[in-house]
Amino acid sequence: MEKLKTLLVANRGEIATRIIKTAKNGTIKIAKDHDVNAIIPGYGFLSENAEFARDVAAAGMAWVGPSPDSIESFGLKHTARDLATKAGVPIVPGSDGLIQNEEDAVKESERLGFPVMLKATAGGGGMGLATCSNVQEVRDAFTMVKSRGETLFKNAGMFMERFYPDSHHIEVQVFGSGMGKAIHFGERECSIQRRHQKVIEECPSPFVEKRPELRSELCSAAVRLTESIKYGSAGTIEFLVDDRSGDFFFLEMNTRLQVEHGITELCYDVDLVKLMLDQADAQLAGRGGLHSEELAKLQPSNPTGAAIEARVYAENPAKDYAPSPGTLQIVDWKVSKCSRVDTWIHTGTIVSSHYDPLLAKVMVHTGSREQSIQEAQMVLSQSRICGPPTNLDFLASIVADARFRDGNTMTKFLSDFKYSPNAMDVISGGAYTTVQDYPGRPTMGRGFPHSGPMDPVAFQIANLLVGNPPSTEGLECTLDGPELRFLSTAIIALCGAPMDVKVDGDSMPMWSRQFIKAGQKLKIGKTTGGGCRSYLAIYGGLPSVAEWFGSKATSPGVAVGGYQGRQLTAGDLLSLVKEVPDNLQHPLALPDGLIPDYPSHWNILAMPGPYQEDYLTDKDVQMIYETKWQVSHNAARGGIRLIGPKPKFARPDGGEGGGHPSNVAEYGYPVGTLNWTGDDPCIFPVDCPDFGGFISSTTIIKADYWKMGQMKAGNTMQYIPISLDAALSERIRIDVFIEIIAEACSTNGDFSNIKPLHSSPTLDPISLDDTKAIIHHIRQKGNQPQTYYRQGADSYLLVEYGDGTFDLNHRCRVTALNKALSDASSPINFSSGLINTVGCCTSLLLHYDILRLPRSKLLTHLIALESQLGDLSATKVPSRLFHLPILFNSPKEKAATTRYMETQRPYASYLPDNLDFVAKNNGLQRDDLIHILLTSKLIAVSVGFFAALPLCLPVDPRLRLSCPKMNPSRVFTPEGQVSWGGSCMALYNVESPGGYQLTGLTIPGCDILGSKRGYSLERPWLFEDFDQLTFYEVGEEEYQRELALFHSGRYEYKIEDTVFDMAEHNALLLSTREEVRAMKARQRKAQDAMQQHEDALMARWMEEKAAGKVPMDKVEALLSDPQITKITSPLNANVWKIVVEEGDEVAENTAVVVLEAMKLEISVNAEAEHAGGKVEKLIVRPGDVVNAGDPICLVRK
Repeated sequence: MEKLKTLLVANRGEIATRIIKTAKNGTIKIAKDHDVNAIIPGYGFLSENAEFARDVAAAGMAWVGPSPDSIESFGLKHTARDLATKAGVPIVPGSDGLIQNEEDAVKESERLGFPVMLKATAGGGGMGLATCSNVQEVRDAFTMVKSRGETLFKNAGMFMERFYPDSHHIEVQVFGSGMGKAIHFGERECSIQRRHQKVIEECPSPFVEKRPELRSELCSAAVRLTESIKYGSAGTIEFLVDDRSGDFFFLEMNTRLQVEHGITELCYDVDLVKLMLDQADAQLAGRGGLHSEELAKLQPSNPTGAAIEARVYAENPAKDYAPSPGTLQIVDWKVSKCSRVDTWIHTGTIVSSHYDPLLAKVMVHTGSREQSIQEAQMVLSQSRICGPPTNLDFLASIVADARFRDGNTMTKFLSDFKYSPNAMDVISGGAYTTVQDYPGRPTMGRGFPHSGPMDPVAFQIANLLVGNPPSTEGLECTLDGPELRFLSTAIIALCGAPMDVKVDGDSMPMWSRQFIKAGQKLKIGKTTGGGCRSYLAIYGGLPSVAEWFGSKATSPGVAVGGYQGRQLTAGDLLSLVKEVPDNLQHPLALPDGLIPDYPSHWNILAMPGPYQEDYLTDKDVQMIYETKWQVSHNAARGGIRLIGPKPKFARPDGGEGGGHPSNVAEYGYPVGTLNWTGDDPCIFPVDCPDFGGFISSTTIIKADYWKMGQMKAGNTMQYIPISLDAALSERIRIDVFIEIIAEACSTNGDFSNIKPLHSSPTLDPISLDDTKAIIHHIRQKGNQPQTYYRQGADSYLLVEYGDGTFDLNHRCRVTALNKALSDASSPINFSSGLINTVGCCTSLLLHYDILRLPRSKLLTHLIALESQLGDLSATKVPSRLFHLPILFNSPKEKAATTRYMETQRPYASYLPDNLDFVAKNNGLQRDDLIHILLTSKLIAVSVGFFAALPLCLPVDPRLRLSCPKMNPSRVFTPEGQVSWGGSCMALYNVESPGGYQLTGLTIPGCDILGSKRGYSLERPWLFEDFDQLTFYEVGEEEYQRELALFHSGRYEYKIEDTVFDMAEHNALLLSTREEVRAMKARQRKAQDAMQQHEDALMARWMEEKAAGKVPMDKVEALLSDPQITKITSPLNANVWKIVVEEGDEVAENTAVVVLEAMKLEISVNAEAEHAGGKVEKLIVRPGDVVNAGDPICLVRK
């Protein structure tokens, strides 16, 4: 380029990437050293804004496009018709100028003859026009077109043209020098349109190819019109061509680059964007434009081969092709040497609802139209975009249609084109419906939950009934299921907790194979008995749902897997397989006697561990097994809270793990374990965090996971102790039960010889004295620490080093042990029965398959490895040093604290300022704490919890802070939160629950779909064990700028490669021993005082909560008034929000209170009997716990 050095692309999406592709070749690479001197708008948006073009010129820059006068000349369709007439180009018969009123529109339509088309003069892109077949339709359309013109184009003017139903939309690509010379690059056919928006385009036109003389006439007319106004740059002249006669009429001129320009480039071997830049460069150089001779040399004769373009949109064909925003979980184009995809999307792109939903232009170019059709069919049918619905299958169906293949592509093509996707349309998502498969992703780790079905028994049987492998993805429906409209035939089965199920209003039996016809609606209603989850299996599964690390299972807590990482909602579309085998269309049902029981009281088989003896008293252990625990309203996939007595604990505090005796140094959590978060018990199911710092005393055996998954709020449960041998027998019994059902389903359907699966099997009693968590202990010897081997039921084993204090020597040993277990040559490894490991500072949790790897064999191998590891005190470990920004006192952090105080606990020793609390708890001033955060090197001792959170310990023992975790823990933590709990810092990568104290904000270190800089789909996490983190302070403005760079995928982490030297570290520990002892004494003194303060505040809070409740005798007295009626809670729940105030009038079906249960929000509405009444008394407050049937509000009529 002679003058054009820097280019601003004034657009977005695929056209911006298309322009940049060319610009990078000649101009954009040197733009960093120069000011912008040209702007190119692409198409749409600013491309036809004459005022903007003038502003660009006034600022001394070149406008890469036609002159403002040219834009205005053709911007109004009625003036464009006049220009065409003057240039001798035929126009569609129509009105002479603009139509002024409705009556004029009627008269003009009668003069022209029906059908007619009413058009907004400033319209474009198929917007602001209407086809009318009679006078009434003209009257109806007049107001609409006028309104659309005013709203979209700031111009209410309109005109009318005769409508040709059997016609083609053919356009000619032109290019002018701006000095009276123009050339053409042939024609394109754009006849296949939906709502006047182009869908498929071709170059050359198959209609014109059969009429060679027509190309000459069209192109000559187009050039003549272009030259008549001395047009400069690229433009497109659109014609309407009558299918019968071949007569053509001018429609409009688009004074910009067209969406479909790419197929012209392919057939004529031209780069239109480069030509536009050359034209702008010539204008900047003062030459007015490209020389006529230079341009004339570019005039081609005929196209080479044939090209087809298909526009790929994020749109839902089941919702009349409405835009469908969302996250693209997989983008995988099936490209070849004959194809070109202009796109702006990639895996991880979020499609916004604020813009046009065009995702890509798929183009193919071969030597013939027949070959191009085959190539287009291949690309469209084999490319994969997972996430929100797209029109890929719709496009593939068009190019496979016989009429398209024959070249019979008129503008009415889609009016009678029959297309119905093989899919089911989500009318309602139900209370909580997710995609799951079995077993989920138990090998993933790093804070990404196992996922999978909560009840694997019902899930697998549902799949077997429909002819699927038992692992195939299906839907998990909780409490109240979805309503689904099947757009194609399907084979389904629903198994699990009894629910009210109907197909087109008629009851459908569960636990049976059902044939669903296209168009039928399936409504899975509320549970009608025990249990809370049912599973919908569909033959062939859900092929359009993306896999993430080998599984389609959804884990909404970290937004991975399933349908866009979330539960289903109305408007979602799930693809189904295209063909259903005939042999599956006969009835098949599981006999009633084989359907599992779903009682209201559950006996759950469990084993001790990982932490029981020395952490709980003997009476605590006895209490756990003797108590009939009540299931709380907080019972969800991430945790099932229990209501019952509190343990006394065997320790006064948690040592370096935290101030509460339930605290320990972080370790890996087994699935099914009973975790003590403070005094409160919580069972951890399949979506639990993979490590944490609270003790887990009792763990459910794998055979009883299905029972854990069916317990719901208000149920009761009791732990039944069981031996390892009995647990193994139960596991085999479950597996055999499913295997025999699988055989029966795949053969003759004979279930007669199968023994039922009882929810409470008869077992030999076991004494609690015989149940211990520790199954082996090695005493300390030199630099080899003492080692405990703790069981976690029949699937987990925890190897723990030391005495519960944080020691990087132990972390080094954990790493060495894990490396030894990962050795493929080892007799026990991940190919022989190990499933996954979770390493923390002092321990390694092993998840193993006891059916393949007996625990005794595993334990023997681990003991042998311990002697082989030897002395690691002088080891050097590879490490990386991260320099991250940190913002103190952020609005987000304050908002999270305010939310906690308003919805969970109003005051505590750590409120309202966590940073002040952490400082005081360590005998420091606030500035001292900030100094420590800015000068410490924090080493990652584990990566996990939720979404690859790094848990870090200060390398320098003199800088190791200590503080208790929040009690209760938070339900919300902002992304990028730097926090402190126990002796460790944690960085929350995503919004999640958490209990660590909030001490600053930084840049997150996780990208679920791996599209950001520094990440990949195979490695969506940033931090690794032994990475070191340091912080530098920034202000709010700089932090928001850095965070915006992260969200846009452009943030560059500051990283240095280094080595962590254990010998050097141990020397530091030795030399600072006395300083650390003095520091801990100071901390203990401060912590004792803070704990006394916390105890007093907790007691006060508990008293106020109890005192604030409305006495039941007062409630009963009010209810004795016949004018008073009560509104009650429909289930056990937590009161989240009070919508009304005392004295408010209520109406039928309006919300009074919003409850929260099982991670769901449930509105409690006034009914007909309350309508018109006023709230007399509110009985509950936010944060209160209510049971089903409890009064929450009294209304006076």
